[in-house]
Amino acid sequence: MIYEDEQFPHTITFVHQTSVSDGAGGWETSWENYDAIEALVTPISSREFGQSSQTRNPIEYEVYYPFRTDIKPEMRVKFDGEILAIKSRPKDQGGAQEVMMIECTYGDANG
Repeated sequence: MIYEDEQFPHTITFVHQTSVSDGAGGWETSWENYDAIEALVTPISSREFGQSSQTRNPIEYEVYYPFRTDIKPEMRVKFDGEILAIKSRPKDQGGAQEVMMIECTYGDANG
């Protein structure tokens, strides 16, 4: 049996973009914490990175987390003092509604 703290040894925070008043009748965009959860953040292999770098949508990390349906590609992931941009739709690993995976890269690469 795999215990959740062994399967998901990292803590990440999903953040989402919101609009806040600028105090002068306009709006500014801001990133706000959405939810902190346990996850597994793993860098992709150098071979996979080489292949990914040749595409328009390179990735550097795969992030695995317990099944949920509220995470969107336009969100970001805070991990270990860094911001990771989500580069893929969340994928249900194995179709059993237990573990989800997203592919990410450093920074605000999606805009």
